Amino acid sequence: MRLLLPFLILLSLTTHSCREIPQPNDAQSASYDNNLPEIRYKQGDIKKLTWLAGAWKGVEEGRTLRQLFLFHDNNTLEIMDLTKGNGFESTFLTWYEGRYYFGPNREWAVRWIGEKDIRFDPVRPGVQPMTWTRQSDHQWLLVRHAPGQSPVLMERTETMQP
Repeated sequence: MRLLLPFLILLSLTTHSCREIPQPNDAQSASYDNNLPEIRYKQGDIKKLTWLAGAWKGVEEGRTLRQLFLFHDNNTLEIMDLTKGNGFESTFLTWYEGRYYFGPNREWAVRWIGEKDIRFDPVRPGVQPMTWTRQSDHQWLLVRHAPGQSPVLMERTETMQP
């Protein structure tokens, strides 16, 4: 009996110490977060993107894209995708912890904001880099940096009716 009690305590301690330690859901995602691209802009540089304000239309792989770009304050750009059936879906470019992020779950970190372009690098696995490049007051290119992807020419439009 005397030996049974220390054995049970030792067994209990061993069982407790062998519990599984919670891990991040996606170890690869954690490594992406630690390897964010160096940024080449300041928070106020979002004002360089005012050329995007308004309604745009383009064709990607045979389907029409309709987007509306709205600036809400000094550091938020809302992109409304109007091609989502009966309504729309909004995605935001927002400032968070010293950099801009884009996507519903901050899938992209902004690497640079220039006078005519903005570069997005992936933060999560399975997301491809992309660049938006101004061509004129009425056109810009959406470039998804993925094999087999062609640039999408976005053109300014006055109406966003289907």
